[in-house]
Amino acid sequence: MRVIATGLLLSGLLLAQKKSPKTEAPAPAPAQPTVPQKIYEQGLKYNDPFTQIQALHWRLATEGERFGLRDTLAQAYFQAGFYRQAIAVAEELLKEQPRNADLAELRAVSYFYLQDTKGALDAYEKLYEISQSPAHLYQVITLQFNLQRYGECQANIDRLLNTPESEKLTVRISTPDGQTQEVPLRAAALNVRGVLFRLHKEYEKAQKAFEEALKIYPNFLLAKGNLEDLSREQSAKAQEKK
Repeated sequence: MRVIATGLLLSGLLLAQKKSPKTEAPAPAPAQPTVPQKIYEQGLKYNDPFTQIQALHWRLATEGERFGLRDTLAQAYFQAGFYRQAIAVAEELLKEQPRNADLAELRAVSYFYLQDTKGALDAYEKLYEISQSPAHLYQVITLQFNLQRYGECQANIDRLLNTPESEKLTVRISTPDGQTQEVPLRAAALNVRGVLFRLHKEYEKAQKAFEEALKIYPNFLLAKGNLEDLSREQSAKAQEKK
C-alpha cells in the first residue's frame, strides 16, 4: 500500500504542474470571550465574588441555566458569605446530581456557618451517606451532641472508632483560650465520649476516655482541660463527704 500511495503522490505532483494550485479554507478563528465572561474573569482575578456573581447571572440569562454555571454560582455565593443563596443553588443542583459530594458539603458547611444546627445536622448526615468519610461523621457527632441527641451521638462515636480510616485523619478543634488545634480524629471522638460519660455521671468511664484521648495525642489541650475539670469535680465531692 505504501508503494501505491507513493505512485499516486508522484502522479499528483505531475498533474499539479498542469493545474492551478488549490487554496485551503482558512481555519476558523478561535471564539472570543463574551462580555460577561470577561467580567467574570476580572472578578476572579481580583478575588471579587460580587462581580463574579453578577457576571454569572448575566451568563445564565444569555447562555441558559447550564449545570456548570450554576455550580460556579453556588461557590461564588459561598465565597461571598451569602450562605442561604449558596444553599438554595446547591439544593437545586442536588436534585439533578444527588450523589455530588462537593455540593452536599457546600450545603452542610453553609448551614453550619449560619449557626442552623438542625439544618447542619441534616445536611451532614446526608453528606456522610454519600462520602462515608469519618471526618464528616465527626461533624455529625458534634452536632448531635449540641442538640443533646446523646444516644445517637454515642452510637456514632462507636462507629467512628471502629473505622480504620479514622486513624489517619485529623480535625481542627477550638481550645479553651479561643484558638484552634489540629488533633487526631480518634482523640477528638474520645474526648466527646468522655464529656458524654461525665454528663451521665459515669466518672470512671469519663476519666478513661479522656486519658485514652491524651494517650493518642498528649498535647490535646481540650482533653487536658476536661480531665482537670473532672479531677477538681471529684475532689470537691470527696471533700463534701468528709
